[in-house]
Amino acid sequence: MLKSTINQFRDTAIPVRIKRLGQKLNKDISLAYKKLNIEFEPKWFAICQYLNSQGFAPINEIASALDLTHPAIVQLVNEMVENNIVETVRDNVDKRKRMVSFTGKGKKIFNSILPLSNDIEEAVKELGKSAGFDILHFVDSLERTLKVKSFYNQIMEKDKKRLLDSVEILRYSQGYKNNFLQLNYEWLNKYFKVEEEDIKILSNPDDVIINKGGEIFFARIDNEIVGTCAAIKVDKNSFELAKMAVTEKAQGKQAGKKLALAVIGFAYSKGAKSVILETSSILRTAISLYESIGFKNVTGSFDFKYSRTTLRMKLDLK
Repeated sequence: MLKSTINQFRDTAIPVRIKRLGQKLNKDISLAYKKLNIEFEPKWFAICQYLNSQGFAPINEIASALDLTHPAIVQLVNEMVENNIVETVRDNVDKRKRMVSFTGKGKKIFNSILPLSNDIEEAVKELGKSAGFDILHFVDSLERTLKVKSFYNQIMEKDKKRLLDSVEILRYSQGYKNNFLQLNYEWLNKYFKVEEEDIKILSNPDDVIINKGGEIFFARIDNEIVGTCAAIKVDKNSFELAKMAVTEKAQGKQAGKKLALAVIGFAYSKGAKSVILETSSILRTAISLYESIGFKNVTGSFDFKYSRTTLRMKLDLK
């Protein structure tokens, strides 16, 4: 049943399948050790190999060298201590460090398995030839790739793109006037307070924004309006990204990013050279979003429209 399930989801089950292959190879290597009466576990080999080249090393250094977590190395070292393969002592200078080194038994065992390790390497190469590719080269390439960008980050990028694609952007119409007001009141009442300038814009979007060459966008997910953002015309060369609001239950679903991109695209289509925005330094999530799409802080002294505003950001379009 497990095999059929794994085969059904071949791509998403890759980590499980790789782990399963690793377990099979380690099991066979363990059998080879036992056949030769060697009391040793394959999972200890990398640590022993590092100690063989260094003589002794602190646990954090071993973890860094092998690209494993500190707790994982601690667990392996403790197992090896129990089996008299290595021993640990406190560093003379930094008592927090545990220095790891071979025991006499451990050094003897490691030296005895070196010929077998060469046989294992040759067997791995032959296995790769039988499978039609170089296994060692594949593993090296995969590890290098994951150092550049972790598998977690790659998954999250795909997830964000999927969410971004699922957000539908709508342009302003009278039917959305109340959404524009309510979405902004929601976040203003949560973090700050509604000011006179807010009331002026939110109560009269047609006169203040639309009729002056601006636009208001709305984000819809699963047929529900979850966010809004305005492109307010400043002059012929610039627009202001303003009144960005995303309802709390839609946070993290990329609605804010899709709205910001809509404003930027609108400004660009109108021949603008830049998009500016004003925000508060306490809105770290919003600032991170703006920075991720290219906005940069503008230094200087400004007459901000709102008491909550503490910084200005700008995106050059041309």
